[in-house]
Amino acid sequence: MNDLDKKQVAKTPLEDWIDNYTVIHMLHISARTLQTLRTNNTLPYSRINNKIYYRRQDLQQVLADNYVPSAIDFTHENIIK
Repeated sequence: MNDLDKKQVAKTPLEDWIDNYTVIHMLHISARTLQTLRTNNTLPYSRINNKIYYRRQDLQQVLADNYVPSAIDFTHENIIK
């Protein structure tokens, strides 16, 4: 992470940081799955002692990056090609 990225992260308001428990319940995933997302560098995090925090915007970015659109256009009931 370069200095610009660190400065941007440092400006993140405290209310935009969430803990493991919250992420697990928001995404309906297990603690082990969340650990895997950290381990394979899919989800950035910050650790203070043994407590881990995530930025809401990083969660949104991971979800957006892994978004797979449906093959069906439900508004017109046609298959998207």
